[in-house]
Amino acid sequence: MCVKLEGKLFKDGRYWPIWIPVIGVYTQGKSKKDAYFMIKDAVEMTVDRPGFEVVVIPLPENKFILHAKKSSHDKYLVAMLLRWQRANYGLSISEVAKRLGITKHAYAQYEQARALPSITKVEEFIHAMSEHAHVVLDVIDDSEAA
Repeated sequence: MCVKLEGKLFKDGRYWPIWIPVIGVYTQGKSKKDAYFMIKDAVEMTVDRPGFEVVVIPLPENKFILHAKKSSHDKYLVAMLLRWQRANYGLSISEVAKRLGITKHAYAQYEQARALPSITKVEEFIHAMSEHAHVVLDVIDDSEAA
């Protein structure tokens, strides 16, 4: 699996705000290049794991893709996504676990990046947080991620 998160960049006066809505990371730069550096740095600092590094790939229409440099580090991005979505809906780990019918410990393993859930599981987790949650998940062959 290769976890890729889509973000948006826009011009606002002298600055370029940049964000990744699905994980709630927002920053800005004085130029596009600076904004891309800032979002990369913000995600890496948030994860705060030795050797964790992300790649930012600009796309047309001021969008971009961010992914972990090593596919073995995808679990950190998924953990960020789950923590942000849970916090966004004002839920505790216990509440999400109860909605899923699993133990708090089992669910916490994913938020602590001790395990990487499948795409199907991530969708199940997000839906348990809110039936109105909308996160687009797609399966990408690892060979396409290079």
